Amino acid sequence: MAPLLSSMLLLLCALPLAAAEFPWSQGVPAALVQEAVQPDRVAQEEACDWRPVLTPIAEALVKDCGSAREAVLALAGGLPEATGVHYSIERSKPAMNVLEALAERKVSCTGQSILLVCALRSVGIPARMVGVLTWNHIRGNHSWAEAWFEGAWHMIEYAEHDFNTPWVMENIGMLDPQSPQQRIQALTPVGTEVFLPAYAMDERCLPAEDVSARYAELARDWYARAGAVADQQRLMVDCETRPSEPLPVRVETEDEQLVSQDFLPTEQDDVRRFARLALPRSGRFFLRVGASAERLPLKASPAPVQILRLSL
Repeated sequence: MAPLLSSMLLLLCALPLAAAEFPWSQGVPAALVQEAVQPDRVAQEEACDWRPVLTPIAEALVKDCGSAREAVLALAGGLPEATGVHYSIERSKPAMNVLEALAERKVSCTGQSILLVCALRSVGIPARMVGVLTWNHIRGNHSWAEAWFEGAWHMIEYAEHDFNTPWVMENIGMLDPQSPQQRIQALTPVGTEVFLPAYAMDERCLPAEDVSARYAELARDWYARAGAVADQQRLMVDCETRPSEPLPVRVETEDEQLVSQDFLPTEQDDVRRFARLALPRSGRFFLRVGASAERLPLKASPAPVQILRLSL
């Protein structure tokens, strides 16, 4: 065998498996490959050559998968352990590229989404980042990934083991469909919208597609399956200064019977984390924090959600 041909064969053997060779890649439309598989940049992160590093990690996670659905779940659930990358409020910036995330291992939800989208793309699955510009009842914004298979886009998050994350669906159901600031947008090079969450202001404009209506329908389906109770209001509780350790918080009846219980978010939790409680719409109820003898009177409002921020 000629030395040049031999060298080329060795090089090809050392390269990661081409995305087109995965069984789930055969039916992907060419336009989607161009828009959501080939691009190396997901959002406003700095461009980098991440494929030689991330592709072998992704391939190892999906090697036993027989479908795109299985591969998406394997990547979303397996990347945290395979990379050591996890959510942290101590990350250096909100939108890290893959190499920065792998080096620092502390990322925002945007960094998690970028890493997952790139992993999906590396094995031939069309993927993109989706974000809500600002929540209605909870401070901040959020982003996640979408993967395309079985002819449709599917919501998936880093470190999750199923689609349509419950807390995201819950909070999407609280959005005001009339508010331009509460739209849900999918980043795509063919989008006609402009993606501008608060953290991206004054940075380059990103084209996006408004997918709010589709997610509103997903949220309605989630609420129906979750068995939302019409005669209860959702009570979300946070603290002005969060405790260092989990502290139980309870909704009680007038005679101290437990109605609902959760734990207050700690100083290490995501800023979007609240204690979620159920407050009946009729009757007298009280809020107790920890083992305190004092109780705060509660009264349900007509809104679907009531927010309380305590001063401990």
